[in-house]
Amino acid sequence: MARRSIVIYLVVAFLLTFYLQTTATENPRTPKKLIEYGWDAPDPNFYRQHLQEMEQQPFDGIILKLNAGKEVFKKTAYPNTAFTQDRRDLAATKSTRFTDNFVVMWSGMDDGWDWFDNNDWEAATQNMQNFATTAKIGRFRGIAFDSEPYTTTSPWKYRQQPHRQQKTFAQYQRQVRKRGAQFIQALQTRQPGTQVLTFGLLSWLKDLWATPTTAAKLQQQLATHDYGLWPAFVNGMLDAAQPRTVMIDGHEWAYYFYRTEWFDAVRDSIFNKARIFVDANNNRKYDRHVKLGQSVYSDLVLDRFPSLEKDPRSGKTTQHFLTPADRLRLLEQNVYHSLRTTDRYVWLYSESADWWQQKAPPGAAAAIIRAKTKIQTKQPLGFDLAPAVDKAIQQCQAVSKSC
Repeated sequence: MARRSIVIYLVVAFLLTFYLQTTATENPRTPKKLIEYGWDAPDPNFYRQHLQEMEQQPFDGIILKLNAGKEVFKKTAYPNTAFTQDRRDLAATKSTRFTDNFVVMWSGMDDGWDWFDNNDWEAATQNMQNFATTAKIGRFRGIAFDSEPYTTTSPWKYRQQPHRQQKTFAQYQRQVRKRGAQFIQALQTRQPGTQVLTFGLLSWLKDLWATPTTAAKLQQQLATHDYGLWPAFVNGMLDAAQPRTVMIDGHEWAYYFYRTEWFDAVRDSIFNKARIFVDANNNRKYDRHVKLGQSVYSDLVLDRFPSLEKDPRSGKTTQHFLTPADRLRLLEQNVYHSLRTTDRYVWLYSESADWWQQKAPPGAAAAIIRAKTKIQTKQPLGFDLAPAVDKAIQQCQAVSKSC
């Protein structure tokens, strides 16, 4: 009996040691991936026809749009047949370069769409399932869920909901949380181990954790906030998340970064300050399922806004007052520090550029490659852009105090 106990003890100790060593080295071994998304997002047919040329660009993945549609909260679901050609194209396309791809799904809402209407929800569920099935057929990681609504009404604004006069904000929170659980269940059922890349998870509401608040005050603020119902939806996703499901906070606010220390501060924001929106029962799940992402906005970094007549930001950004060479260094810096601080994914957003039609900003690909190479070989960035940025800020503020 004593000998058997010793053997069992040694076996358990060995397995525990192996597990701890594996867990400790899991994150460092996880490769960091740079994904492209923007107005140039390809559809499955373009992806199939132009894969070889697309693979020449310095990305590890793409966010792709479906011809079937993009918005999810529809009163009438997209027909199943609308996904047929997209699936054929994706099934026939396999990339060795683009290892981490996503299908984009917008949170756009039809006028009158109702969280409490089971028919409306059934139409949305059919859309979710079709998006997830298509992602699986394409061997994609999952869904890029853009919670920013581009429709007249928003699913996250309480004051725009059809029953706001009859149902309280708390009643809507409970219903939206229930739907959040059903949302992730629909994706998991069709694609087990799905990854949901959000452009902002709880980071969307960072303005609400800027100052100390009480639970009652927070409820009042959420009731009038543009994303007031979004935390309830996120908690619903956490409620039903399966062990291998991943939810990524893509942290769109990194668009506006030009200080290196800001990238490091994001982790505290996402995993500590944002915790005020997480149900205490979901704290462990939040730790387990939520990962930190980062973003880079190439148009802002490279000052590619059109004329002032077309865009009020033109000429009123810090980046505008950097030299062209320093803007490319800023791009390199932001890609470098985004990759350094992310858990896995950085997504580069473009509007004016078209990376797939050979219309990328001059010098941008080289800057991205330099940043990626330094990360992969564990080299320092190698330059300090702060003096140039400080000078640009002074020049910009002389033109506009909103700089």
